[in-house]
Amino acid sequence: MKDGLTLDGFFLPPTIKISTFSNLTFGPVEIRLPVMTATSVSDLINQLLAAQERHLGKLSMETLVNIVDATVARWLNPQDRFRQMAEETLPHITGFSPPMIRLGLTRMLEVYRKDALMKILAEDLGDINRLDRFQPSQENPSRWSRAVGPRITTSVLSGNVPALGAAELIATLLVKSASLCKVSSAEPLFAPLFIQSLVQVEPRLAHCLAAVGWTGGSPSTASVEEIAFGRTELVTATGSDEAVKAIRSATMRIGSTRARFIGYGHRVSLSLIGREALDDLRNIARNAALDVAMYDQQGCLSPHVVYVETGGTHFPRQFAKSLGQELARAEVNLPRGSIDTSTSARLHQIRSVAEIRQADGEDVIVFGSETGTLWTVIYESDPDFVLSPLYRTVRVKPIDDLMHVLPLLDIWRPYLQAAGIAVPTSREIPLAEALAEAGFNRISPVGRMQEPLAGWSQDGRRFIADRVRWVDLERS
Repeated sequence: MKDGLTLDGFFLPPTIKISTFSNLTFGPVEIRLPVMTATSVSDLINQLLAAQERHLGKLSMETLVNIVDATVARWLNPQDRFRQMAEETLPHITGFSPPMIRLGLTRMLEVYRKDALMKILAEDLGDINRLDRFQPSQENPSRWSRAVGPRITTSVLSGNVPALGAAELIATLLVKSASLCKVSSAEPLFAPLFIQSLVQVEPRLAHCLAAVGWTGGSPSTASVEEIAFGRTELVTATGSDEAVKAIRSATMRIGSTRARFIGYGHRVSLSLIGREALDDLRNIARNAALDVAMYDQQGCLSPHVVYVETGGTHFPRQFAKSLGQELARAEVNLPRGSIDTSTSARLHQIRSVAEIRQADGEDVIVFGSETGTLWTVIYESDPDFVLSPLYRTVRVKPIDDLMHVLPLLDIWRPYLQAAGIAVPTSREIPLAEALAEAGFNRISPVGRMQEPLAGWSQDGRRFIADRVRWVDLERS
């Protein structure tokens, strides 16, 4: 990008007019955002509610699924103009490398095709038609049920992982809910682009969807949040624990008793590698490296620690060395993004402390990139789970039995998200059962931690079912 580029980081229905704007600058990219007031947000919600009743609520589930499928198909086409705009600008906005943006967009969206969406709806609702009309229960023919989505959902998006807002927009649309998205100041562009692509597929959605921004929790925007949270039927929020807690409190304080809240806060993940997987050392190291490198460990599915079982054909420290080699290879085709000075200093400090411990004779070995802190692997015998400073910094810890990891995680139980596992089929179910009891919400093979299936149970919640209200009809 040679010259500067100014883009709109918002989407508003055509009847909503805003005259005052502010700008966010990301290197050569300038993002224009409307300055929202209580009046403009109230007018916006009136428009969204009317359009939901007039258009969105009358669309069949089959039609909605086809709209989403066609939109995702566009984004998976490298020649699509929205895709190209995202690939050109998101590296400047997010700091992720261009190859990471390209791969991330594809992985984030490719799971939301028609067949997958139909399966999600069937799994969550029992019958996809329950969002269209009452359907009889298979177990009790006299009982019919229907799922009703919120008329409007206010979604507070995070900006740590590109395209993360796609899942929120898709879920909101599939329950026939109008959508008011609050974009993140850290990444305000993807949601408006995705909405524009939805509208190109189905123009009537232009009146049902909106993406804007405001400074959350600020006295100057308190009246805006009072309207945005007070007149919605569902508020969803993704972000830090502090941010989610504040939004939850605001929703409960401002909203009516009917308002519901779904929050996705800080979560941590890890990997568990059985001794049998070490027979193919390079392959398992390559898979683990991809889990660490993807999104530079910024997502809740990124492993902080890799536990490696002893007693295999290779020692855990050999795995640590191989993991470092694979992270070095990943840096060629999937380079880490840019980081600021304070983050770089923190990574140097973590590595330096580990190197001092190694020099003092502790059972610690540091493997790191030759220049800078592009990646760091710290092997240490201390089994305690330790948070990573992220940006491809991971600890490898030996353990004599993978089941012995679980007691170490008790204090982390409220924050556990995903476990990547590499064990034989005979050990998979017993380990998965134990991990489920320990508090994990997702268990996947090592190498696929960052590729969740569409509609996965993030934070233990169902993708569709947790958003709807159920209505029973008891027939005579």
